[in-house]
Amino acid sequence: MPAPELRYKNRSVYFRKSVTSPLFSSESVLTRDTFEFVDLWLARNCKEALPFWRQAEAYHKASRDLPPVSAPLTSYYCFLNCVKSLLIVKKKTFTDRHGVAGEWDPASKRTLSNEIITIQGAGILSSLSDYLGETNLPKEFSLLDALGNIPYIHRAFRHTFRSKPEVFIPLNNLVYRKHPTDAYIWFSAEIRGRFSDPRSLRTLPSSFEVDNGYEDRCVVRSKKRYKWFRHGDNQQQKDKAIRNLAALHRRMRREISFISAPMDLWYLKRPVAGATIIPRSNLVLTLAVMHRLSELSRYDPAGLSQYLDGKVNWLISEFIRLSPYQFVDEIACELTGLEMRMPGVRPN
Repeated sequence: MPAPELRYKNRSVYFRKSVTSPLFSSESVLTRDTFEFVDLWLARNCKEALPFWRQAEAYHKASRDLPPVSAPLTSYYCFLNCVKSLLIVKKKTFTDRHGVAGEWDPASKRTLSNEIITIQGAGILSSLSDYLGETNLPKEFSLLDALGNIPYIHRAFRHTFRSKPEVFIPLNNLVYRKHPTDAYIWFSAEIRGRFSDPRSLRTLPSSFEVDNGYEDRCVVRSKKRYKWFRHGDNQQQKDKAIRNLAALHRRMRREISFISAPMDLWYLKRPVAGATIIPRSNLVLTLAVMHRLSELSRYDPAGLSQYLDGKVNWLISEFIRLSPYQFVDEIACELTGLEMRMPGVRPN
């Protein structure tokens, strides 16, 4: 028999975009202008971050009018100032260094696999990575592998590199569930279509398993269980349960990411043969990739043009076009703990 959905403050506890501090009991924010909402939120909660956020918006607007060979430069500085705003709000210290470097050996062939990105020990990107709880993870990877680990351009990636496997499994009905009699909770989601066959399910990450309590659909769940509170528990026990929920959520968000859309699309990253999995967040990978493209835009526009005129033109163009909307949405949710949604769209 399926376990009931976890309820907290008379609401079902659905999956949230924020990694570190989601407000599980809050309603979604309906807005067509994320920059404006966060500007107003910062004016009430952290005026110190406002100049960085407003400058990020200015860079964002400038990027829309620039060609792909120039837009990475202003988009990168938009992202950089978004991250500074986040770190200031969360009271995290950071240096003015970028925290990331890129290089290409001129003696080698000009390919995405030969463009190497390195996350440094200090700086904006490394501070973001630390804030998101990314520890003991690879600090060096190729531009090709980074692009292959970003869900919102994965379709373009696979059209460009047809031998690369499908890394992301679409998820539906992402929710937390509670044992009907015991005070334990876990994550649950539904897999539909071709990914629900036994062969695909064998590629699930080791932290997931199939929930055999459903006969008419394919549901997967987290193996890890966390303690929840019981009726009559004191506030201290309830607070500990909420911290347990937040810990479970952070654990799940390491492997589950989303595509920003009028109705957000969630995906589970799976370790499949033939793919190089980088266990880092969308935010870190997107900032790292845009930094490398901004270096090319600034110091080697001919090299960037070579990509934009060659085999990978659609992939690079899609990243330059789509990443600003995605990045700003993710940062806004992380910064406020709220869910940003388009008005006039009713989720299932």
